[in-house]
Amino acid sequence: MPLTLTQAHAMVMIIAWMIFGSTGILFARYGRTIRLGNRRQLLGKAVWFQIHRLLLSLTPLLTLLGFFLILVRKGGQWVDLQVADLRSIMHSIFGGIIVCCTIVQLWLALYRCHPQSRYRYIFDWSHRIIGIVAFILTIPTIFLIILLMSRNRPDLIPIFSCWTAWMVVIIMVLEIIQQQQRSNITPVSNHVQMDDAKREKIHENVRHDTEAATNTNINHRRYDEFKFLLLTMHIIVTLTISIVFIVYICK
Repeated sequence: MPLTLTQAHAMVMIIAWMIFGSTGILFARYGRTIRLGNRRQLLGKAVWFQIHRLLLSLTPLLTLLGFFLILVRKGGQWVDLQVADLRSIMHSIFGGIIVCCTIVQLWLALYRCHPQSRYRYIFDWSHRIIGIVAFILTIPTIFLIILLMSRNRPDLIPIFSCWTAWMVVIIMVLEIIQQQQRSNITPVSNHVQMDDAKREKIHENVRHDTEAATNTNINHRRYDEFKFLLLTMHIIVTLTISIVFIVYICK
């Protein structure tokens, strides 16, 4: 059976947010100290940053593609507020907000200031807040439309519920590990150990280049290995659930 534009829209959005979006966000939050073997950098930038940039570059591209597909399917028209189901209306509103957030994120990423700029915190917080808002909105957005489809495809709700539960669990576990790691790690700037007074003075005036991983940690590498294992598990679990989800939508 040929794939409809609506099914193609759903498939593209699932890949964009359930797979690429979730993984890219988790690496940005929890993968900043992860290495590839003994290498902390990949092609001149931190490993986490390269993974984050790749996945979160694909996410907006697929999001815009998914938006274009459903726009073509609807003939360029918004949902009819007089006859459409409330769940369909809310799905379209949340989806529009996500698309707007995606466009803003692209602009912010392209024109971000240097990591050591005094104004970097403005980009960091706006980029973080907009990204989290867009990602969180994907959950009710998907739930709304699968509730509408539940009469013909009742399996969609438990499948997506499993992924949502997994996200809650993996974030809670990684957050606990992250806090333990932060409370036990001694930072060393640019691989140079300094006395406490000098280190404190430098930290007050210099922002670390997080994109290049110049702020390293010398202790508790087991935390990084455990986080890498959990992030790998997330990729496997998310891929599995997403494939099952797409199959049930497209059948």
